[in-house]
Amino acid sequence: MGKVPISFLFVLLFLTLINCSNNKIKNNDISDQNVINVFIIPHSHCDLGWVQTLEQYYSENVTLILDNVIHTLIKDSTKKFNWAEIYYFETWWNEQTSFLQAQVRNLVNNGQLYFIGGGWAQNDEGATHYQAVINQMTLGHQFLLSEFGVVPEIGWQIDPFGPSTLTATLFSLMGFKYHVINRIDERIKYVFNDTPDIVGSGWMTTERSFEFQWYPSHNDEQISIFTHVLDHHYNSPYLIYPNASNPNQSLTTGFDFESDPTQNPPINQSNIYERASIFVEIMQQRNQLYRHNNLLIPFGNDFRFQNASLEFDNMDKLIEYINSNQSWGVTIQYATLNQYFEQLESIEPSIQYPEIVGEDLFVYTMCLATDYQAFNTCANWWSGYYTSYPLLKQTARDSDSLLRVGEMLYSLSSAYSNGFDFDFNIGYYALSMHRNVSGILTHHDAITGTAKSYVRDNYFQMLDEAQSLTLDYNVADFVGFLLSNKSLNVDYKSNATFLLNSTNEGDIIAVSFSNSIAWDRIEVISLEIPFVNIAVYDYQLNPVQSQIVQRFDKSNGWYLYFQVATPALGISTYFIVILSSGGELLDYSSNLPTPIQSTLSFSNELKFTNEEETTTIGNSNFNLNFKFDKSNNNLLTLNSFDDLLNNKLGISISQHLIEYTSLSDDAYKFRVQGLPIPLTPVNPQFYLTVGPVVQIVTIIYNGNCSQSYLVYNDTISSNPFENGYNNDSRLIRNDQYFEIDNIVASGWDKEISMKFTTNINNENIFYTNNGLEIMKRQWEIHWNDTFIWSEITGNFYPMINTGYIVDEVNNDQQLTLLSKQTFAASSQSNGEFEILLIRRSNYTQWSVHEPMNDTSNPSLRILCFFGDPSYSNEIRTPHSILFENPLQPVYSLISPLTPIDKYVEIYNTLFKPLQVSLPYNLHLLTFTKQWIDSPSIIMRLINIYEIGQSNNFSKSISFNIGSDNNNNNNNNNNGFLTHYNISQIIETTLSANSEISSNPTNNLEITLEPLEIKTFLLTLSPK
Repeated sequence: MGKVPISFLFVLLFLTLINCSNNKIKNNDISDQNVINVFIIPHSHCDLGWVQTLEQYYSENVTLILDNVIHTLIKDSTKKFNWAEIYYFETWWNEQTSFLQAQVRNLVNNGQLYFIGGGWAQNDEGATHYQAVINQMTLGHQFLLSEFGVVPEIGWQIDPFGPSTLTATLFSLMGFKYHVINRIDERIKYVFNDTPDIVGSGWMTTERSFEFQWYPSHNDEQISIFTHVLDHHYNSPYLIYPNASNPNQSLTTGFDFESDPTQNPPINQSNIYERASIFVEIMQQRNQLYRHNNLLIPFGNDFRFQNASLEFDNMDKLIEYINSNQSWGVTIQYATLNQYFEQLESIEPSIQYPEIVGEDLFVYTMCLATDYQAFNTCANWWSGYYTSYPLLKQTARDSDSLLRVGEMLYSLSSAYSNGFDFDFNIGYYALSMHRNVSGILTHHDAITGTAKSYVRDNYFQMLDEAQSLTLDYNVADFVGFLLSNKSLNVDYKSNATFLLNSTNEGDIIAVSFSNSIAWDRIEVISLEIPFVNIAVYDYQLNPVQSQIVQRFDKSNGWYLYFQVATPALGISTYFIVILSSGGELLDYSSNLPTPIQSTLSFSNELKFTNEEETTTIGNSNFNLNFKFDKSNNNLLTLNSFDDLLNNKLGISISQHLIEYTSLSDDAYKFRVQGLPIPLTPVNPQFYLTVGPVVQIVTIIYNGNCSQSYLVYNDTISSNPFENGYNNDSRLIRNDQYFEIDNIVASGWDKEISMKFTTNINNENIFYTNNGLEIMKRQWEIHWNDTFIWSEITGNFYPMINTGYIVDEVNNDQQLTLLSKQTFAASSQSNGEFEILLIRRSNYTQWSVHEPMNDTSNPSLRILCFFGDPSYSNEIRTPHSILFENPLQPVYSLISPLTPIDKYVEIYNTLFKPLQVSLPYNLHLLTFTKQWIDSPSIIMRLINIYEIGQSNNFSKSISFNIGSDNNNNNNNNNNGFLTHYNISQIIETTLSANSEISSNPTNNLEITLEPLEIKTFLLTLSPK
């Protein structure tokens, strides 16, 4: 994303060293200032889509940049350049001749061309899941390793809208030593002491703390990364000075030579003294921000260096002139980023830098002149983008889940020996495209929803194409391959057309469910079906309890619910049989066990009679009690909760939709007029559905807003695959939570949240997560800013997939919410928790020149856990992983001429690749065959529990790869995989580009501490 035009900035920097205490800073040791060493960092910030698509940017801008920069570097060995976005670089690289590629390799080897960050993109940090971050960084790092032997060691996250502790943690695990960031609340960077004074602003300025040692994780004090905050954005140097004719608007002059020449005049003989003096003045000002006499000065901007000679020629003149005038006390050199940090490392005596421990730097706030003048503060909280365009965020997360399924199936299939010839190439190339798209969507103007509408449509198109290819040429084909027995099933289809169109009595549809998680799973699934009599059989042809429900919130469609059991990382097949009108099997299937006809659950419409009437749904663990709310058009509303396990009845809890009115919202910022009001229902309708598998209360507010509460029953009493590692594989069950399915759409200048109200005394403390760790949040008034919208929007934080409030006094009650995508979340009052679901605004945003016109009507599911904190914390993380990674079905229509018992002779109905299901604190994060021409697999394991999260699981765990010591069963197969041998195990950094252990082994016991991730390269071969 582009920067704010400098002429609109109203930042008054006062560099007098005022003593300003801040509890984040531990040391103020300042070194002597001598000659200022300026490291000019030539770079070009190239968004993977924003106001243009990435294809347009590439063809119209990036090719020019790389062509011209490379030509300049080849011609002049004194020139250097820093490049970040590897998606663009690899695309360009593949179009070059072998001769030019050899020249570029020389530029890399001699230090002229330097790769920073090295990921596919500069990923967003407030909405992106850590698995997608790892994928996109691995793509870039593996390219750099294979083509150049380069292992990046410096992060370059200069445009994402707020730095997360997650990024610092992951980058440290990738072997990064240093990290450069930029967009943080500008009141942290700069002193605002015009009228009025923003008290406490600018502590990074006054304490010279633009560089610090960041310890991002509460769970591992060994993880740290030296972090540099860009003091004046990532553009070329500029100077702000007063405007005599208009005091309300500052003027700028600078050195962005491809920009407006009136503000950035080219250097010539007549102006060089003046321009050099200005440049030196800027360096002297910025030097006062640091604890040493070295400056990291970005030289570039968005898509700069299309005219590389113009940029370098002008800077050459400045460098030569200033370096020849030693009286100025400034020396300048072109540099790669590592040269700057190596210079800092060489300083003697070493400098004591401040530390930031366990804290992120959300919420980002931009200080614009218009806001500061209108409101006397920086009323520009960028907390809106955590939710903006939720359908895009949902689609991207679903796509990543599907990618995970495809990765697992490809890895297992490519090393599986079953006697059938199979072409794996097309499945790999489908995966490769899907990986690329996943990496692109992490870009900080993609997943955020902050691009122009047609660019966002392009992202949707990419996601759709990637998912279609993976489903059709990977998942369906590989499931058929892995389940082959006497024949290879080539008839599996990825869509549910067979199911939806099967209305003929006697039709049998085989549905095979793939489990991408290395835990055995038993969970309720739902499939849209025609309105027919149905029975379900499992992979052993046992009849299965099922239920048919009409969902009035989903276009009145009919849905089949039943519980499915799948082995860890495996596949299980279930059979859906269309019965006769009398509920009987047809003759050719009569050898099956007597069917359990699916329960047809008609929904009863509920009408208001009196306020005391209660509607209840529940299971053996809890009840949800609903009453009509006379104060809100008699809306049926959750009223209380019965904890049947602990015999606590009538616990107060309510939830309903609320609506904010926008003041001047856009896809980035969240600025509302005031407090929200309950969403007013229009001709509301309420339905109750009961049955053996699921019970539902449906609340329809209007034609495009509804909420359905779903409570599940457990119909399978034990794990059919259990064989020794998990002591209680049924620890995680569907009957432990209730689900709320929100189907929402927003009118102009309206933003809809779901708000829970409880009696929990959370003391204005709430918790959201960064995808990996829980972050403690405190509702507070920031910077003495008491504008109502700032009090509201400044206290919304990103919730990647988990949020909760807990009674901070008695620790006896906790409300935990899980999502499948990122939302903005907050606790605006004691006992409340709120999730911002969807946003729409008619305000035209200044950079994309469009309003936030989200006309989607997505279904946004939330899982809710309410009760004992220790129990909730023990089960929430495994539930979150399962929720984000649903079972993936594929379908095959069984011929009417083939009895079902003959089908199971031809094809396997179960694929069980693991000897054991992993314990719930050990998650197989990655099992990826990254390269088509290598048998190597990238395997990542993570201990998913944080320190203190669970008495049972927050502990170290040991696991032996390559032996059968992980279970108590006596078997003749070595290894925790059933059909495979594992060998050549090497531990690596997180992006698998650098070895940690250099000696390959075939038998390795690993130990993971709480929240520790370890990465391995291993060879997988068939037994």
